[in-house]
Amino acid sequence: QPLDILMASTPTLLTLTGLLLAAYALYIEHSLSQPNPPPALCDVTLPLLSVEASCSKTLGSPESHLLSYWGISPPGTLLDPPNAAIGVVYYCILLLPHSPATLVKALTVLSLLTSAYLLSVLVGKGDVCLLCLSSHAINAAIGWHVFVGGRGKEKSR
Repeated sequence: QPLDILMASTPTLLTLTGLLLAAYALYIEHSLSQPNPPPALCDVTLPLLSVEASCSKTLGSPESHLLSYWGISPPGTLLDPPNAAIGVVYYCILLLPHSPATLVKALTVLSLLTSAYLLSVLVGKGDVCLLCLSSHAINAAIGWHVFVGGRGKEKSR
């Protein structure tokens, strides 16, 4: 029974973790606009791999605002929220007890496509963003739960 409880709560735990990571990404992005931003916890050196991982660099890039990066909205306006803000909204919708299954599935497909695109951008640039990679992994796991693991059955959506 403990395993059943864990499996039933996994989508919620993943969603809460995604929400926390997205909120922290928003904090980092906001702090980058300040005169002396504090160092981000995810700006680290990985000595075994000889790699500098910097979420600050990634979150400060044009791709961190995909709507303006793709020319859908003007940069710097309310119509150009950071990707992390969109993530916060997505995770909050997933946490609502009676979100329509169709909405959850549609938003999850968008999150998977966006994660795949942003992951390809990271790889293409040769950047390492541990916060971003964690978020993409969580989106993939949520996608698995939504489409394969029976998330729709869990809350009878």
